Amino acid sequence: MRTLIFDLWGEWGHFRKYYSTSSPLTFSVIPPTAVFGVVGAILGLEKEGDQYLKILRQADTLVGVGLRKPVKKSTLGLNLINTKGNVWVPKRRKEGARTQIRTEFLREPGFRLFVSMKDPDLYGELVERVQGHRPFYTLSLGLSELLANFVYVGEADVFKGSAAGEPVEMDSIIPMGLIRQKGIPFTEGKRYKKERMPLAIDDNRVVTSYAECLFETQGSGIQAEVDHFWEGEGTRFVFLNEKEWTDG
Repeated sequence: MRTLIFDLWGEWGHFRKYYSTSSPLTFSVIPPTAVFGVVGAILGLEKEGDQYLKILRQADTLVGVGLRKPVKKSTLGLNLINTKGNVWVPKRRKEGARTQIRTEFLREPGFRLFVSMKDPDLYGELVERVQGHRPFYTLSLGLSELLANFVYVGEADVFKGSAAGEPVEMDSIIPMGLIRQKGIPFTEGKRYKKERMPLAIDDNRVVTSYAECLFETQGSGIQAEVDHFWEGEGTRFVFLNEKEWTDG
């Protein structure tokens, strides 16, 4: 399976956790659902009516995500302006004009993305745009104000492999449902964390599957005994939105 590999990074990122309300929290890693938005922006697919989701889903797009930089978070106060019902007017002490929301952000996040799809024309255009650094729209990390940059890493013909009872070094975050029992040889000095993340989304922007995912917060790989993985050109990873290990 032909797979595009590229890095994505920025100064700040925010990928809101679905259960946070008045004080938004962020996932530590960009979810596959947000990667669809990044890919759609590079290709210039229409956001209106969620056309980009429909096109990418029809192309059977698969995505994997790896960490390239340590996970660092900061909480900042955002001053929001109420623009509904003519509330905002340039007068001092106007009731209800502003509100400050404490929001959690990722600081200097960096990710490695693995993208494959069955539509050869769409995939070819994606490779060409990433390789030439020619996104159709400006990229961001969760919010439009949080601009992102990217760089082409390469392409790989990847094949499905098996750990065959031995832990292997993985370059992506791993769904817990894919890891065999007692299949993680914890290494001294590494910091492990798991988060329940949205993995797939339908054409109406409704999340259809979640899974607990494991990663190393300093941005290094993880050794794990897994049921299967994809490998090629010296890299091993998991497509997160494959259906085998999502837990609904």
